[in-house]
Amino acid sequence: MTNSSQPTILVIIGITGDLARRKLLPAIAEISRAGSLPSSFTVVGISRRQVSNAEVVIGTPGLSDTDRSFLAEHLQMYTMDIADSEAYQRRDTHLQTLQSKSSGKAQILFYISVPPQVSRPIIAALGDAGFGGRSDVKLLLEKPFGSDFVSAQELIAETRQHFDESQLYRIDHYLAKEMAQNILIFRSQNTLFRQTWNNQFIEKIEIVASEQIGIEGRAAFYEQTGALRDVVQNHLLQLAALTLMELPTSNSAHIPELRLAALQALQPPHENQLSYMAQRGQYSSYAAEVGNSGTQTETFAAITLYSSAPQWQDVPIHLVAGKALDKKETVIRVHYKAENVSEANELTLKIQPEESIEMIMWAKKPGYHSELERLPFHFTYQDHYQSLPEAYERVLVDAINSNHNLFASSQEVLAAWKLLAPVQHYWSMHSDDLIIYEQGSSPQDIFEKLKK
Repeated sequence: MTNSSQPTILVIIGITGDLARRKLLPAIAEISRAGSLPSSFTVVGISRRQVSNAEVVIGTPGLSDTDRSFLAEHLQMYTMDIADSEAYQRRDTHLQTLQSKSSGKAQILFYISVPPQVSRPIIAALGDAGFGGRSDVKLLLEKPFGSDFVSAQELIAETRQHFDESQLYRIDHYLAKEMAQNILIFRSQNTLFRQTWNNQFIEKIEIVASEQIGIEGRAAFYEQTGALRDVVQNHLLQLAALTLMELPTSNSAHIPELRLAALQALQPPHENQLSYMAQRGQYSSYAAEVGNSGTQTETFAAITLYSSAPQWQDVPIHLVAGKALDKKETVIRVHYKAENVSEANELTLKIQPEESIEMIMWAKKPGYHSELERLPFHFTYQDHYQSLPEAYERVLVDAINSNHNLFASSQEVLAAWKLLAPVQHYWSMHSDDLIIYEQGSSPQDIFEKLKK
């Protein structure tokens, strides 16, 4: 990690929430241990309810005594109405005082760590308080960025009334995972894959995010969201963009633009293809868990897309996301073409839980006969490195350093929603295509049911 010398004030709005306690505060402690925080660094915690500095630090799990000591020293807590612009104006006076005490003018990062329905009034309140358009202010935003193309347009338009695009850091933590960052390096720095990363050699690409858990008590959230909005629209399409995009030349600053071009080249299924290129399912106990016997919310979504880019024409891109499946994994599988089955190679880039690379190749079995077998050539990051940075560590470091490569632009958000708009419309008009599957099913099990 690189170290920014610019003094920084990180304002966490909603610091008592689950995200701040489980991810953000531990990430700050880890970045400090790695020596990658600015020498002048302050965390300002904003909460609706009265809570002390000590309560926040003690309530953060998994911290060492050294971590707790660091956070206690660098954390200031304030209670206020988080959607009141006048309250932010009063807080700005205090932030200016903190800025004046730093060795140089400190940048201010507002991390909005609250449920999505609360974030819009906070963005407006910060804008009304005068934080928009300031070169020393950045805004870190968690997904979801809208619920469809129209709502995303509205949200982006509202945000632009107050903040410049350069101030915005829209977080998709999948992009910050170590293996996701390595996709471009793997493609560009290995001749074998650089030369064969196209439709001449590749038959199909699968990007799968499966979870073993169900909705885990998040009924209200999931009923409004579903697998398509929760995972496919952001995480899987961003991974698809990294997989399909043109490689950057010497200037890596163009990565968001190249991701956008890859998204814009993807073509949504035609209306007469949606019945088999946009499939959905729901695990058997879901309706009881949400208390809605007629729910049509999908817990499994499988979307097939094609790209108009010349190097990817006729290569199907399968995006699959589901809950209550047989295993937890997020993977990119690249299937290579073969003239016969004993030539078929398969490359798997595993994003989580164990970040690794596996190549299935054919070799002769030991013995007197020329029998072939499939053998995995396997590389696991954990076998070679003692620890890997958590995604939120990289998110914070890159935001501090003004690196936008790991963050989704407004145009990327809109391109992803536009791509899925026909699917959302089709599903809203049909109720007979939702397959019920048993918990612990594999994606292949569900596809078999869908064929019947």
